[in-house]
Amino acid sequence: MNILVNKIKIILEDAVKKLKLKGTISVERPKLIQDADFATNFALINSKLNDSNPIQIAELIVNEVKSNDLFENVEFVKPGFINFRINKSNLFEVLNEVLNKKENYGKSTNKNLKYNLELVSANPTGYLHVGHARNGAIGDSVARILKFAGYEVETEYYTNDAGNQINISAATLFYHYKKMQGLDVTKPDETYGGDMYEEIAQMFIDEYKNKFEHIQIVNNKIDDFEVNNLFRSKSIEFFMKEIKKQLSDFDVNIDFYSSEAKMYENNSINKIIDKYKELNATYEKEDALWLKTTQFGDDKDRVLKKTDGTFTYITPDIASHSDRIERSQANKYVNFWGGDHHGYIVRLRSGLALLGYDFNLVDIDMIQMVRLMKDGQEYKMSKRRGTAVWLVDLLEMVGKDSIRYMLVSKTPSSHMDFDLDLALEKNSNNPVYYAQYATARCNKIINNFENLDTNIDESLIFETQKEKELIILLDSFNSIVEYSASSRLPNVICDYIQSLSKLFHSYYSETKILDNSNLRLSNQKVLLVKSIYQVLSNAFNLIGIDVKDNM
Repeated sequence: MNILVNKIKIILEDAVKKLKLKGTISVERPKLIQDADFATNFALINSKLNDSNPIQIAELIVNEVKSNDLFENVEFVKPGFINFRINKSNLFEVLNEVLNKKENYGKSTNKNLKYNLELVSANPTGYLHVGHARNGAIGDSVARILKFAGYEVETEYYTNDAGNQINISAATLFYHYKKMQGLDVTKPDETYGGDMYEEIAQMFIDEYKNKFEHIQIVNNKIDDFEVNNLFRSKSIEFFMKEIKKQLSDFDVNIDFYSSEAKMYENNSINKIIDKYKELNATYEKEDALWLKTTQFGDDKDRVLKKTDGTFTYITPDIASHSDRIERSQANKYVNFWGGDHHGYIVRLRSGLALLGYDFNLVDIDMIQMVRLMKDGQEYKMSKRRGTAVWLVDLLEMVGKDSIRYMLVSKTPSSHMDFDLDLALEKNSNNPVYYAQYATARCNKIINNFENLDTNIDESLIFETQKEKELIILLDSFNSIVEYSASSRLPNVICDYIQSLSKLFHSYYSETKILDNSNLRLSNQKVLLVKSIYQVLSNAFNLIGIDVKDNM
């Protein structure tokens, strides 16, 4: 809870109780901060409940609280708002809280509630692209924010390492393996793009030479069971190693990797089918096995097993979610999915509900597509050939901090244009540079002041309104974190970072912070700067960007 808001609420609660009034109390920052530091609309929204005019209620409350030492001024304005000006002598408690708690400032107490988050679910058939990067950056930031807000958090990566896409990957690899040796080979009708396949093919050539020259690709598949499995397993191993490295370079932390292939090995999928049959949740029609998902609002029942005996996509997906729920024992499960999967949500939830799970146990946060822009036009990278923009290329070109900040700075449900030119700029137009320049400035000020006394001198009152605004903004950090966590919107943290950075840069440009003629006051101002540096550092960590001490 914010210190200042909490104090105002306690004072108002006492006044409302003494005046025998009814209603809930909320305290917020007014839209126009020149009017007040804080305001409440209690009198306005509770007038009917108290059978009285809003102005009359507001006047009663103002007369009851205006003498409190917390306030410099209290007044009511039509149609029934009460405005509060905080006495500057009450701001020191906020700074003491920041300086004492340091990296824990803004952190909430344990809520005894566990989240399980599936951040990324990319097929191991290539590198991570910019779409995966947005999912990873948003999901990892949400995980950090939830932990900071007092939740237990576990993160997952679901590996689609079974099915036809792996056969395509194996055939693509085999095609390059033979082509690069000048051996006769038929190109499959469907292949994956990207010259990373040539890298793996070279590894096969180094190890196996032309051992498989007599094996061919028939009907788009390697025409030898053991060779096909070898190329499947080796390609999965290579790409998962690369994916894990790229996630690590991108500072995305995964606690548990699950595997679709392992579910086939341990018979998890057939066990789910058997359970559905026991629960009378299936029926057979046209030689296929159907699941009664319409019982939970799906627009039609879904096929679990096709006429050829193979499973549809939803079957291992439901099985993986069931395994995940039983293993994790979390209170809430969240998947971060691309926006093109929206129609899949109800059928997944229905499938889980038919197993006895709460229909709302799993939430799906939809993350829209990213378009890379340069010189005002869509930009296609060509360094690593293929159809996607690879994260590894962006990391080399732009760097982790700019990518993460840009990708989480917009609401996940909105389409995003990632401006490469802006991300590479080294000026205030670039929001990442602007924010990191604030910590660099803070650090320079702190280091240039010798013998800093970390004890607040409460006999020295801060002079300017901007100093008060900065401290009030620092005080709001916990409520920002709580809102960002409850809404799973890390862009809220980015907005806060920009607000604090902008206010600090403005304060820096118009204030003489280091004044040798008044070292006591300078010390006080440096403590404010130190607090700003700390809160920005804490906020940066929540979205996975680094603090810059020198720029």
